[in-house]
Amino acid sequence: MGAWIVLSLVSILLWIVLQDFGLWRLKQKLFSAGVLLLLGGLVGLYTYRQDRANQTQVDLQRAFLRGETLVCQNHVSVDNKNFNLVTGTLSFLGKPNGPMKDTLIDLQSCQKKTP
Repeated sequence: MGAWIVLSLVSILLWIVLQDFGLWRLKQKLFSAGVLLLLGGLVGLYTYRQDRANQTQVDLQRAFLRGETLVCQNHVSVDNKNFNLVTGTLSFLGKPNGPMKDTLIDLQSCQKKTP
């Protein structure tokens, strides 16, 4: 939401600056405004998708920390009894004394296990 406000303010300021240039015709101003709106829409879409991906990762982390089992790459079951969450790399590392010792699994390859 904050990105939209900043982008809107920048667009308005740019439009005001462009109006001061008497050399710009109406078609050029409209084209410039269209390009700015398109760029703003693309930035908004990118931000929205990133927010959704981040929220998914946070949900997976919370589920893991609550003790839920996640299903990851190659159908490996990941739980907090056999794995540790490495927040720096957003991955799971098998516990030293567990059956999955030194196994590294990326958080992005996981999803919640459905009963």
